[in-house]
Amino acid sequence: MEGKFQEEELLFLLKKINIDLEACLERELRKRDMSGTQVYFLVYILRHHPMGTYITELCREIGVSKATLSVLVKKLREKGYLFFRDNPEDVRKKKVLPTEKLTARAGELIRQAEQMESEICSGLDQSEKQRLCELEHKVLKRLSKIEDRQEVTV
Repeated sequence: MEGKFQEEELLFLLKKINIDLEACLERELRKRDMSGTQVYFLVYILRHHPMGTYITELCREIGVSKATLSVLVKKLREKGYLFFRDNPEDVRKKKVLPTEKLTARAGELIRQAEQMESEICSGLDQSEKQRLCELEHKVLKRLSKIEDRQEVTV
């Protein structure tokens, strides 16, 4: 029974971190026209894909479903922060790119995100951050396998 309790506690801690992080994103990054989660996603785009990328690549990188990511991108397109560019080699593939509106706000958004990240992670030393990141990737990989298995049975 001891092992089960620890697993339950671990999952509840992960859920609490998720809830608290979501609240922090809303408190620290929320803008008049965007949620904190939307802002943080745009910061990810600015940092990792300033020249654009594809939704399938983003799904793989950040570990969310294509449906979830498509809804997020659609909302940000409607607000004028992202746009699509057709791929001449494959009309089904569209590249997601930041707009001039987003690029103009990039410095402000990235500064706010860096300040929030620094404050959240300040209680961990570099090796703890590295180990936590490795463990989180391991858990996400497992969750992805479970999700893939469920999609096959549906």
